[in-house]
Amino acid sequence: LEALQERGLPLDTLSMGMSGDLEAAILEGATLVRVGTAIFGPRRAPGGDP
Repeated sequence: LEALQERGLPLDTLSMGMSGDLEAAILEGATLVRVGTAIFGPRRAPGGDP
């Protein structure tokens, strides 16, 4: 994010992680991480049982 800001891009959010790589994303500077699987569990496959 900082490298992009240094190039003059007005960014304030860096989304680069999900539940499975939460720690790595934070270490790399992510400011937004999706954690749905960690909270709600895995999704059902499309066409699967209801």
